[in-house]
Amino acid sequence: MYATTGIIQGNTVLTDDYTLENYNGKKVIITVLDDEKQFSTVSDEKLFSVSDSLINQNIEAYKELAK
Repeated sequence: MYATTGIIQGNTVLTDDYTLENYNGKKVIITVLDDEKQFSTVSDEKLFSVSDSLINQNIEAYKELAK
């Protein structure tokens, strides 16, 4: 699994990360963050808990992506 950030222009996701060339043609999950909203920081423990919960809720989708 690999993570990076970028912006969307039209139908294209732009990043400054050249290592993405190694992932050409792979399936991806894209999360769009709304920059206009204010965000609060959370502890690592809470972040990991939320992340684990989301992974568990979407485990079938991740299995499909892994094929």
